[in-house]
Formats: sequence, structure tokens, C-alpha cells
Amino acid sequence: MLFLVAAILSASIHLAGVVEVPGVPPAASAASPGASGLAVLPQPRADVTLAALVTRSDDAAPSEVVVTPAAPAEAAETEPLAACAAIAGRPTEPSPGDDATDPTAQACLDGLASASSSEVSRWAASFDADGDTASTVVAALTRGVDAPRTAAWWAGLDGSRQLSLTGDLPGVVGELEGVPYDVRDQANRLFLAAATSELRARLDSGLAQDGDAARLRMLQQVQLALRDHEAGDADRQLVVLDTVMPGRAAVAIGHLDTADDVSVLVPGMFFTVGGQLVDWSTTAGELWDEQRSWSYLLGRPDAQLDTTAVVAWMGYRTPDLTNVYDLGLATAGAERLEDAISGLDAARASDPARVTVIAHSYGSTTATLALSSGRVSVDSLALLGSPGSVVPTVGQLAVTDGDVYAAAGSFDPVAGSGYFGADPATGGFGAVILHTGGGADAVTGRALGAALGHNDYLRPGTESLRSLALVGLGRGDLVDGRAPSPDDPTPTAPDISLVRPQDVLLRD
Repeated sequence: MLFLVAAILSASIHLAGVVEVPGVPPAASAASPGASGLAVLPQPRADVTLAALVTRSDDAAPSEVVVTPAAPAEAAETEPLAACAAIAGRPTEPSPGDDATDPTAQACLDGLASASSSEVSRWAASFDADGDTASTVVAALTRGVDAPRTAAWWAGLDGSRQLSLTGDLPGVVGELEGVPYDVRDQANRLFLAAATSELRARLDSGLAQDGDAARLRMLQQVQLALRDHEAGDADRQLVVLDTVMPGRAAVAIGHLDTADDVSVLVPGMFFTVGGQLVDWSTTAGELWDEQRSWSYLLGRPDAQLDTTAVVAWMGYRTPDLTNVYDLGLATAGAERLEDAISGLDAARASDPARVTVIAHSYGSTTATLALSSGRVSVDSLALLGSPGSVVPTVGQLAVTDGDVYAAAGSFDPVAGSGYFGADPATGGFGAVILHTGGGADAVTGRALGAALGHNDYLRPGTESLRSLALVGLGRGDLVDGRAPSPDDPTPTAPDISLVRPQDVLLRD
């Protein structure tokens, strides 16, 4: 057991990302104080407490967000928002397997539609600016109302109400699955700027609360991820933002409202928003670049349009050494992933996207939990360096036509451990086992590098990145891999106490 944990620890320091270990302060942020990269338009209404529109300008000079002073919250809420007041004071977390609509959560959404603008603004004024209240409300609404109902609720609002809710409650609107992604991006950018300004003001005034400095550093990393175009020459959308430590975020490269092909990257152990979001967003951009190149090479008629999107999804808390031994965080993360997939399906109900989940390490176990729940499905799935699937075969995963792929580098100490279940990179599991050794590209003739270690699968120039890009475009027929054989035995989880170091470290 200790050997496996040590192996995972040594293998999970991702590229140039910073691992945040409890008790060790993270490196100073490269972001300059106040760098938000936002250009805020004048307020269209007097009762909107935050600027309600944002122009995308990732390269623009930093600008401050001006928050209009709001009237104090009234002691007694008016009837339309009584349900909202109730859930704001009721901390809640998603409950796996509970698909029933919560009448209180639904009543809150109905109240936000029917209450006067001044009533909504007064309720919004009771929120703390750095995001704790918004996180509580979002958890209750997400648990209580599914994405299709939320999408229908949002579509039923008139434009002025959508605008005022985005301005008054950006931390809520930006997290609601089923709301269009361009709206969520605008809302989350407003929320990000306001929370950053509040934290900086408290720190500058000497009135900082415990954790303010760490939270500010985390939000500055989100700002950097939005501005960094080192890879992926496309607009970025901030589609998830929870500012409560250790934080959750998701940055999309491309436009989720219109992309034909969407790939969702799910990370594994030691990934935090404050430590790895910039790096994970760069990885998403590199996959986006590879997909765009293949769109041109394959002569797709839509290649000149923005028809692919890749999501750097850090929508769940990943484990560290204190909680890597069980599936608790994977179970919670699986529900978050289910919500994200359901939200994409609901937002794109009239024009569905082709969806691929690409999951690494502990994230691959999380993905098998989500896709064996019976609540969501995807078109393709790739499991990279997996410590195990919770189901023994592809047939128990909700993936169209069993389009599942697995990769295990020769020197990956995590892949093949089977710690959390069946090894996806064995023939009996039923996945196509991707070739990762490199060589000449069968289509272009270019030299491809090998992916040998735990963090090599998504490196530019590797055979595995080339294969994953094609899988995300629905062209798995062009990847080099070993198809499953009916003669291969069904994999089972080994007794980890019997696994020798050479069994974990070396693979053929």
C-alpha cells in the first residue's frame, strides 16, 4: 500500500503544475494584483448591483470592477423569495442517486422569475462578496432541480430578467447547469472580478479573514488560465467557478454553445484550481490544436468554423495523501461530472454535441462511476493511466456503441495497479488498448513520440495525444490500438497486498 501511494505521488506531479500539499505554502502567483482582463460595460439598469455585460478581451489591460452599493437586506424576505432565503441558510451537498425535484429549490427558481427586480437585488445584497453564499445556493439548486428543468426555466425568462439575474447573482447563474454557456461565462467573469476585488480590499485594509490570501491566489490562477493563450488559439469560456476552497473551475477552449465535438478532460490526484488550472487549461489547448489540425487534414467541410471545444474540467475535489485510499472523492466527483454532462445535453438539446470524456488517473475511476450510474451517457470515453474501473467491462458503461479506449504507458506506476477495480488496459475489459510507443503516423508520416510515464499521455507530439484528438472527433478508426478479443479474460481487481513493486512499475 505505501509503495503504491509513493508511486502515485511521484507520478502525479503534472508537468509544470504546482502541487499544493497541506502545510506547504504554494508558490507565489505570477498574476499581478488586480489582473482580471475584463472590460466592463456601463450598467444598463440602476437596480443591477454588478455590471451585467462583459466584453471578452483576454488581452486587454486589467480593469477594476465597480460594485454599486446595495441597500441592506431586509429582515423578512417577501413571499416570492422565501424559498431562496430558506436554501441560502441550509448548507447542502449533492446527494448521489437522488433524482427527485426539491420543491423548495424549484420554488426558489420560480421566485427568481416572478419577484420584482428590487426584491431580487435586496436578496442578492445579503450574499457575501467572496462566494460562500453563492456556493450554498448553487449546491441546493443543482441538487434540487435537474439541468433540463433549469434550461426550461431560463429559456422562459424574458431578456431583461436574464440580464438582471446575471448582474445581481453572477455566482449563481454561472454555476447553473442548463443555462447557455456564453451567459455562464459572462456571469462567472463578473463573479471572479468581484470576489477578487473583495479579497484584495480585505487584505489591503488589514481586515483579512482566515484563508483570504490562499483564496485570492487561487482566483488569480483562474484569471491567468483565461488570459493564457500558450496553446489553443480560441476564445476561453469560464463555465464553472466555485470560490470556496479548495475551489472548483472549468475553462473551455472554444464555444460550448456551438461546437460539434466537445472533449471533457477530467484530472486525477493532486490537481487543484490554485495549483494546476493554468497547466490543465494549456493541456486542453494543446488537444484543441491537435483536433483543429486533424479537422483540416481530414477535409471536414466545417474545419474553418469553431466546431470543436475542449474543457479543462476541474469540477471536483481531487485526493491527496490524506484521502486517496477510498472512493469518497471519486463518488462526489462522479456526480459533479454527471451534472456537467447533463448540463451540456440540456443546453444543447436542439443541437446536440458529440461528447467525449478523457479521464486521467483517479479521474478515470471517477468517470467510470459517473458513466455506470445510468443517469448520463457520452459518445466516447478514454481512460488514461487508470488505477481501476468500478465496473469490470465496457458493457456496463453508458458509452455509445462501447466506444471506449484505454492507455497504459510502459513506465506508468499507476496504470495496471487495479487498486480501485478492473484494469481498463486489459483485453477482457473490452476497451481498445491504445498504442503509446510512438512511431510514424500512418496518415501523415510524421514522427510521433512515446508516452511512457504517468503524465505523458497528453503531451504534444505523442502518439497518444494524436489518438485522443481523433477519438474526440469521432475518428477512432484511425487510431493505432489493439481491439478487445472475446478470448481475453474479464479483469478483476487484485489483492493489492500481493502486488510487488515490479508488477506496478513495469508493463510490457
